[in-house]
Amino acid sequence: MVSQRNRILRLKNFIESRGISVNLAKNKARGNRGVFIQKKNVYRIDVAKDLTEQEELSVLVHEYAHFLHYSYDKDLKNLNFIFGV
Repeated sequence: MVSQRNRILRLKNFIESRGISVNLAKNKARGNRGVFIQKKNVYRIDVAKDLTEQEELSVLVHEYAHFLHYSYDKDLKNLNFIFGV
C-alpha cells in the first residue's frame, strides 16, 4: 500500500513537471493553509507547515485546481468555462 507521504511526493513531482514550483511545509503560505501564486508566467504553490499529511495532500490538490482554473480564466472571475457558458 502506498503511504500518504509517498502520495504527496508523487503529486508534488507531477505538479512540478507542469512547470509549477511547489513548496511543502516551508512557510506559513501567507496565513492560509495554502496559496497559488502567479507572477509573470511563473507559477508557485505554497503549502503551510504544521499540517497533517491528509491536510497537506488536500491543500496541494486544492491549490493545483486554482492553477487549472487560472489556465482557462486569467481573471479567475467565474467557472463558466466548465459549463460552456
